[in-house]
Parts: sequence; structure tokens; C-alpha cells
Amino acid sequence: MSTGELPELIRGLLEPAAYPYAVGKVELVQTHISYVLLAGDFVYKIKKPVDFGFLDFTSLAKRRYYCRQEVILNRRLCPGAYQGVVRVAWQAGRLRLEGRGKAVEYAV
Repeated sequence: MSTGELPELIRGLLEPAAYPYAVGKVELVQTHISYVLLAGDFVYKIKKPVDFGFLDFTSLAKRRYYCRQEVILNRRLCPGAYQGVVRVAWQAGRLRLEGRGKAVEYAV
């Protein structure tokens, strides 16, 4: 998939300036249910707005809920890896991880 075919949200988060710390390059890995962004020393996972019957991530509220559940469940086995849920928001005309505006997405 070319960058132009990705959702605006993901295209924005492929920009190093979207992160609250210095990032040289951001890499994207996709699964059937997630976008995984490798950004420096950190990895962020954003749930795709999909419904496969056995899971439903079609609303922002549901994706936020399941991000929180993922952190709660997985911290037990990997406490250092799962640091929390962060918001993605528009700030100063660009998408920002941990942005101050209204959340448009959440990431683990």
C-alpha cells in the first residue's frame, strides 16, 4: 500500500514532527486490525476501525476502551512494554501524539 492510500491519520503520524520527542524516521507495520508505528525507541499501536464480528473497533469510544483493556491485560506479562494509552489530536494544524486538542484517535 502506498502512503497516499493510507488514512490521513496514519499519514500524519508517519511524520517525525508528530511525536513529542526527537524521531529520525517512523516505520509502519500493518496487521489486519492495527497500524503499528515504530518511532525511535517507542512503538505505538492504533486499532483500525474494523468490525470482524468477534471484535468491533468501529467507533472512537470502542477503540479507546479496547486500548485501555489491552494495556491492563498485557501489563501483567510485559509491565515495561505497555506504558499506557495516548491520545492523538490536531495541534497547530498537524496531528500530534499526546496533542492538546480534541482526541481523534488513541494508541497503545
